[in-house]
Amino acid sequence: MALVQRYRKPDLFVTMTCNVNWPEIKQEFAVGEEAQNRPDLVSRIFRAKLLALKKQIMEKHVFGEVAAMIYVVEFQKRGLPHAHFLIILKPAFKIKSPADYDRFGSANHCKYGYPKKFCVETTNSLDGYPFYRRRDTGETFPICRAALDNRWDGEQRPVDEIDQYQSDRWVSPCEAAWRIFGFDLYEMHPAVLPLQIHLPNMQKIQIRPYEHLDAVLANEKRSRTPLTEFFKANAATPDGTGFLYGQFTEKCRWDTSAKEWLQRKNKTVVVGRLAFVAPAEGERYFLRLFLVHVRSPKSFEDLLTVDGYRCATFQEAALKRGLLEEDDVVDLCLAEACEVKMPAALRRLFTTILIFCQPSDPNAMWLKYYAALSEDYKHQFPDSESKVKQLTARSVEQYLEAMGKSLKAFGLEHLNEAQDAEITRTKDILYALDAPIPDHCITCRGSLNPAQQLAFDCIIDHVKQKKHGAFFIDGPGGTGKTFLYNALYAEVCLMDKIVLATATSGNAAANIPFGRTAHSRFKIPIDIDASLACDVPKQGSLAALIQETTLIIWDEASMERKENVESLDLLLRDLCDEKLLFSGKLIVFGGDVRQVLPVVPRQKQREAVAVSLVSSGIWPQLTKFRLMENIRARDDPELSVFLLALGYG
Repeated sequence: MALVQRYRKPDLFVTMTCNVNWPEIKQEFAVGEEAQNRPDLVSRIFRAKLLALKKQIMEKHVFGEVAAMIYVVEFQKRGLPHAHFLIILKPAFKIKSPADYDRFGSANHCKYGYPKKFCVETTNSLDGYPFYRRRDTGETFPICRAALDNRWDGEQRPVDEIDQYQSDRWVSPCEAAWRIFGFDLYEMHPAVLPLQIHLPNMQKIQIRPYEHLDAVLANEKRSRTPLTEFFKANAATPDGTGFLYGQFTEKCRWDTSAKEWLQRKNKTVVVGRLAFVAPAEGERYFLRLFLVHVRSPKSFEDLLTVDGYRCATFQEAALKRGLLEEDDVVDLCLAEACEVKMPAALRRLFTTILIFCQPSDPNAMWLKYYAALSEDYKHQFPDSESKVKQLTARSVEQYLEAMGKSLKAFGLEHLNEAQDAEITRTKDILYALDAPIPDHCITCRGSLNPAQQLAFDCIIDHVKQKKHGAFFIDGPGGTGKTFLYNALYAEVCLMDKIVLATATSGNAAANIPFGRTAHSRFKIPIDIDASLACDVPKQGSLAALIQETTLIIWDEASMERKENVESLDLLLRDLCDEKLLFSGKLIVFGGDVRQVLPVVPRQKQREAVAVSLVSSGIWPQLTKFRLMENIRARDDPELSVFLLALGYG
């Protein structure tokens, strides 16, 4: 795209294919040898012919003098290579008439017989290929100034879902040989240099493991970038260089070791390509607007200053320079919606405009349409203007959160100041508080045996006293661990508090109300070697839910690796800003260490024990309760004793 911006759109699209019957290939075969046995030979000869074609195009000018060219090498499903050329000719050699096209190619009748004849019904031909039914519907479709009808339509082929599922990335022998030989898969002329765009003091700096941070900060050279040095080059002359940022590469070359622009001593042309910046990135996007349109900027401050006035943001400066359109269209859209839309739909539209239309002044737009956005809340709370404002802002932010944004991204963070705790509750929190409690969980509270009751009373006492604690319910299968979890869930929920029920496996999670796997609930990383950090943004809805949670239940924790439990500990400490174990949250683990240990591929029992929870530094800090009465096998005590003995080995 950088070449197209510089030299306009391509004139020619040329395809070069490989033919195994080329004499150069066949004459090198041994007796009885075929092309499929010599991918190395096919690749070498195709590359030699590719370079010969490139020489014809670039040096002998068979199509005319070339301004820019790019080719890529691809490999067919049958394995043979082919190359695609995109060629942009210089203005004097542009193709402007049909006669110019005829000098380079010819377009004869379609070898597949299009357009086909109209047929009332499908019939067989002499060569075995059918003539498919094609009705003369009388309908035509204008395409490229030609009227096409049903005779031009190809045969309808159903979608082969199995083939689509089985298709994958297949590396053919020719492609493997091509890559082994180190041949280029693409080439372009002239070269394209990516140019980074960054806000003031926000450039990327690479720090090697052995370097000290103080030394890196003291080294001014490390902070140099093509953009900062472009500013310096313009500031070095009174009138600047006269170039745009993307054009500067044609005059100077970037020295990566010295980190500075040097004057070109030859006629080599390099096209600059500004990094893509999405409109949702805000200030960086508006900075890119300046670099695309403003010549010879001397600094970030120079771009922010318009007619002697120093603007606070690049967005404001771009608006004053006329690089941005006014919000007239957006304003008309909201004004019309105010007449026909309910407040909730209007808030959703307001959110959509914030994200996709990038209005120049979101705060002014908020103030202008605040009355319409908050109309429903004004009817509910006519005597509390502050609550109306908070509810309206919270509703808009919930729509933004669903799209991964926040009010802060649009300069509206002041709307969130001093909100009531009830209003700041996210949808996840409200859903957890309003979740129904199953009847069987409520009845569990009155049917606990002495061991279960002991654990139940201790944990509930911690809830009532707001004390921190971490527990482990140890018991073989059938001793009523899930029964105890259900009783705890019901009791805590009846206090209008939040319980997060999780388990290591999906089957175990399904036995607890609204249970989910721990990896799903807490975003625990699958690859523990890469990181122990859970992917939970601190300002997100899930983080708010975890912070409001009173009790966490984790069933089958004995099957989990200790690193995953430690990841939860790190997550809770980060979200709740406490140094206590699990940040002081009440958490109940459960499981049977006599059963299945964590799965460690190709390792023995000792290694499996080493990665289990019992080998973690957290294990000694847990309060243990043991359930020994096998309720499930109460009528068969011998089986219960046998299972327990089997677990102990």
